[in-house]
Amino acid sequence: MKKRKPLGTEEKKNLVAVQFQNGIGNFIMMTPAIKALCSHFDAKVDIILDNSWKDSRKIGLKEYCEWWDLVNEVKDFQDGFNKEDYVQLFYAKHGENSEAHNYFKDNAEVEADHVNWRSSRMHEIDYYMEAVYKIGYRGPVPDQQFLTGGIGNFKAEIADPNMLRIGFCNGFFAGSRWEWERKGWPYFPELANLLFRYYNGGGGNLKIYLFGKGQRELDWAETVKGDRVVSFVDQMNLLTTTSFIKYMDLFITTDTGLMHLADAMNVPMITLFSATLVSKNGPYNKEHRIVRAPLSCAPCQQSPSFHVCHEWKCMDTLVPEIVVSETRSYVRELMGKGRMCYKKDGGGGFKPCLK
Repeated sequence: MKKRKPLGTEEKKNLVAVQFQNGIGNFIMMTPAIKALCSHFDAKVDIILDNSWKDSRKIGLKEYCEWWDLVNEVKDFQDGFNKEDYVQLFYAKHGENSEAHNYFKDNAEVEADHVNWRSSRMHEIDYYMEAVYKIGYRGPVPDQQFLTGGIGNFKAEIADPNMLRIGFCNGFFAGSRWEWERKGWPYFPELANLLFRYYNGGGGNLKIYLFGKGQRELDWAETVKGDRVVSFVDQMNLLTTTSFIKYMDLFITTDTGLMHLADAMNVPMITLFSATLVSKNGPYNKEHRIVRAPLSCAPCQQSPSFHVCHEWKCMDTLVPEIVVSETRSYVRELMGKGRMCYKKDGGGGFKPCLK
């Protein structure tokens, strides 16, 4: 895969500018609207950031956009931004404040306005798309964008076709602006033990892969032990991580950016939700499974409770036995649909069946 060259000056009339400063998952959910904008204006897009944005999400976003053929360039607003270079400016109020954000707020022709997420129950993909429909786009909602590649020397870890591969992700979002630690689930080590006990009881072929980035995720990965646990945490870039998630038979994750990438690739997934709204942040593909604790206080996102709660019982009370039961049920469903073909072996383990 080769890097693109920015468009020539004579092609500047076919550019749309999209200002962004938020999480990787938010950007994945924006990609259908970006595709629709490019289709509507027969254009490519510049992603406009702000040089005050310093955390790791910005690095991941640049890496993600580097190989997307609809993206002409990713650049900071302060590096010579000129409105006259673009046919349209796209802005979403659901973003973080910055000089670039405020400029687009005052100048963008395409605007995704504020919405009451709790009452509207609108998904974030539909929130961005609504703005594009208002300017005349009449096509369907495009698929979310995902890119894979660059798996290199890691490929040997997933080369065995006889493995049942389950990925874990427990994002803590270290270094981001918001306190998203509440999304973390404390029972992944217990979940791994229970899954191994069920699927590998007779020396079967389950392998668990850990994904994530940052010191908190590295600390978490140290707690998930086993001969058949492989940690990729902090070992690969976003492009390579996406490639490996695509190889998973099942992905068990909290509400993270990697969850949205798995959703975009239609990787079978169980998502553990806590305080955040499934209606807004959940997988767009409704075939995935959602698991959450039955607490009256959850979800509390977009309510006063969200900012004052520090107990996070919504995750603490979601015991691993519930997730194991959901996993077994979902695996059976996937086998019934032909998405997965496994059976118990003679020793009580779990192996692929031949088709």
